[in-house]
Amino acid sequence: MLIPKNRWTKIKSIILISFSLAKSNFTLRTEGSYLGNLWYLLNPLVSFALILFIRQTAFIDTGIKDYPVYLFMGIAGLNFFRQATVNSIRAITGNVDYIKSMNSIAPEVLVVSAVFQAALSHISELVIIIGFLVYWHIPLTGLLFYPLIFAVFFCLVIGISLIFATIGVYITDLDNVWTIFTQLLFLVTPIFYAVTAGSRVYIANLANPLFYFLEISRRVVIYSSCPPLWMIVAMLIFSIVLFSAGCFIFNRYKKRFAELV
Repeated sequence: MLIPKNRWTKIKSIILISFSLAKSNFTLRTEGSYLGNLWYLLNPLVSFALILFIRQTAFIDTGIKDYPVYLFMGIAGLNFFRQATVNSIRAITGNVDYIKSMNSIAPEVLVVSAVFQAALSHISELVIIIGFLVYWHIPLTGLLFYPLIFAVFFCLVIGISLIFATIGVYITDLDNVWTIFTQLLFLVTPIFYAVTAGSRVYIANLANPLFYFLEISRRVVIYSSCPPLWMIVAMLIFSIVLFSAGCFIFNRYKKRFAELV
């Protein structure tokens, strides 16, 4: 089914304005800072160094090939997901004056721009991943498929962000609750360990969209192997369902935002 021309024009406008706003906010955030975007990398790098230190000092053998790259890709994926979703919760409530005076610009722009900003920051993590691949003599050919994998995950995150932005208008403490939940997600998701098929943790992660993104991207980028077809299909289904649900929920309640914030 083809998208109507007027609908496509609106989608294109939202994407362009969202990216421009994200780029402006990204520049303002790093402007005047000596370390610039390195502040964003501080959290994943500290977590990365701490886990590696514990692993080496405690003589823990994870049995994971190219573990440093495996670990940092997991931390980077979670970091993008966490920043995008947390910022999206405040996208509406944190721009009250803008929402109340908004006439021609769709409120979706505020949410999508938050995800775009997280994606721009993620580029710095991607540079580090490339450095790791070169240092450990891992072929870079798998990186050619990473943008496609990330694009699917990006749509999924937009869907979740639209849902959270809507709920955040009604529940003011949602950002605090979600911040705590993402800390639990760090433990449940195989960020610093691998899961065995059939185990309880593995079965629990089958309902975790982040799990599919990490598994697919690691297999392709680090190990140059093709992920199982069912895993690719599952990620696509998650992305389509959550993106559609996010658009539906946001469009249904966005007209009331100006009254509630």
